[in-house]
Amino acid sequence: MKKKFSKNSFKKKKQDNEEEVVIEETNEFSMFFNEVLKKLPQKTATIIMGSFDKSKQQAEKILSNSKEQYEKIFDEFLVGVDPEIRKKCYKTIHAATLTAAIIGCSPIPFSDAFLLVPVQLTMMSRLHKTFGQSWSENLGSALSKELVVVGLGRSVVGNLLKMVPTVGTVAGAAINGAVASTITAALGWVTVKLLNEGEDIFDDITSFKGQFDILLKTLQASNKKSK
Repeated sequence: MKKKFSKNSFKKKKQDNEEEVVIEETNEFSMFFNEVLKKLPQKTATIIMGSFDKSKQQAEKILSNSKEQYEKIFDEFLVGVDPEIRKKCYKTIHAATLTAAIIGCSPIPFSDAFLLVPVQLTMMSRLHKTFGQSWSENLGSALSKELVVVGLGRSVVGNLLKMVPTVGTVAGAAINGAVASTITAALGWVTVKLLNEGEDIFDDITSFKGQFDILLKTLQASNKKSK
């Protein structure tokens, strides 16, 4: 005899699933954020934690505002990526973008990508593990390959912030958070795309930078249209 479920049962099950997802994302973020925090200078980490609640609230608003407009772009960009793999990668990238946005919204100097580097490298390391690739082997083959990622992030952030006249103000902090999260999201999903295609991102820096540039420009254009 088949067991019958009422509409309320299905509704409760859906709510339970949604709550479970939120808990998983919260746990993933906590672990990710704490790992990154340990890699930052003590003084910087103290400032970030001192304004954590306020910065996190700003950061979550930034991510919420951009989520819907970015989803279609990511759907088109990630054609061919297994849905289950994408879900796993999303948890990592969401934790990374939220961390990056929190750092961007914190009352600290943010003139280059130095503070994003631990976020980017932690994210990329976890994504490599998701695909069963050894991050240490890829990175250890040449230290200069790591510096390419660092330099790439620094140049993009620096160029964007030159166009923002309100850096240092409350409004500027929000813009910094948006810039930081957008760069991190683009970097993360390009990494996913190339790993899914079986490529070593450091073996073909030109391809990596090219795809990163295309995705970042698409996201930036989307931001302009939404304003």
